[in-house]
Amino acid sequence: MIDLVTWQSAHLLGDALADQYRFRHDQFVVRSGWNVPHFDGMEYDQFDTPAARYLLWRDHATRVRGMVRLLPTTRPYMTETLWPELAPEEGPPRTETVWENTRFAVDRALPAPLRRMVTSELILASLEFGICQGIERYLLISPLWVLRGALAAAGLPHRLLQQTDTLGRWPVASAYVRVSEQILMVARQRLGVQHRVLADRQGGVCHPVVQAA
Repeated sequence: MIDLVTWQSAHLLGDALADQYRFRHDQFVVRSGWNVPHFDGMEYDQFDTPAARYLLWRDHATRVRGMVRLLPTTRPYMTETLWPELAPEEGPPRTETVWENTRFAVDRALPAPLRRMVTSELILASLEFGICQGIERYLLISPLWVLRGALAAAGLPHRLLQQTDTLGRWPVASAYVRVSEQILMVARQRLGVQHRVLADRQGGVCHPVVQAA
């Protein structure tokens, strides 16, 4: 299951919010070589605000082992402010129906079958959350190999936008990914996961209704 964590709900989930900063440091500063702010073993930026939503996969010891950060484009967000070279040619979006999807990572120390499961659940949770919020598209920023592999495996309709080689050890790209109940249904079939994966431990998370095929 994937936990949805916000500043408002973090107290209900123990150390989850702080642990995702530590996980990000391991994944993006140490492993990927990104030149991003970090302190005391935690990676953060100015977009870790009350508007941010974190989708976290935690192991039995409650350690974060996979995550995604989501930001509404109606608030300041990373692509628009820091990485304009990754913005769409028509300009950075600013609308309630497009959210930024970044910091996608899965712990490479996990066994391969578990990594695939965590990846699948993060993709599906992103779609489930998007449907709840009326999101029509995500603006994804991720290593190019992640975009090509993960999106294709899930059968997600997407459009690659831009690419840069200046952020770390691997090329990073942007893409638009569409969100709908039909797309969620196809992704569940492709990934072999037929149940809802976004947990509702703190209440207030809507439950998308997806018709069976």
